[in-house]
Amino acid sequence: MSSYYYLVATLPMLRYDGAAPMTYEDFLELCRGNVSKRDFRLISSATLSPAGDDRSSTYPFLKKWNHFRDMVASELSDQRARKLEFCGDRYKNEGDKEYRISETVRAALSAPNPLQGELLLISLYWKFLDDLGGLHAFDVDALLAYAVKLQLLERKGRFSSQEGNTEFRRLFSNLQSKIKSI
Repeated sequence: MSSYYYLVATLPMLRYDGAAPMTYEDFLELCRGNVSKRDFRLISSATLSPAGDDRSSTYPFLKKWNHFRDMVASELSDQRARKLEFCGDRYKNEGDKEYRISETVRAALSAPNPLQGELLLISLYWKFLDDLGGLHAFDVDALLAYAVKLQLLERKGRFSSQEGNTEFRRLFSNLQSKIKSI
């Protein structure tokens, strides 16, 4: 397994309560010239979105990350369906379950607003990545955890109450105009 002492040591520290110090694309560019091609492919496939990842990866970190992300998605689907009283097995979570996932999803769906619920889920992912990459300081696993955490911070940074309220007012105004024209 390759070690990337210099690269990891030069990366800005990521803090859950902080802002992303660089974009994910900038991070990938930094990695492109400093890691092996194999490791770059691994880092590029570590994403928040199931659409962007490599499901065929046998790399342990990615298998565990993908499995955890799938468990959260299945639990979200199951609990949302029950909350909306959808019948049938289509949304039922028949896969692996973890208490911390079930409880976090329950809290997220009960949150006073969607932003607070989303922040609970982001925190759940962050803690899992801390556990998964915690003992890896200078290897590709550390870079994989960094890549996903950077994406989490970018996602979190997109949430703005002011912009959300502005967009809500715009949509509400458009809706009122349409109703008046009927």
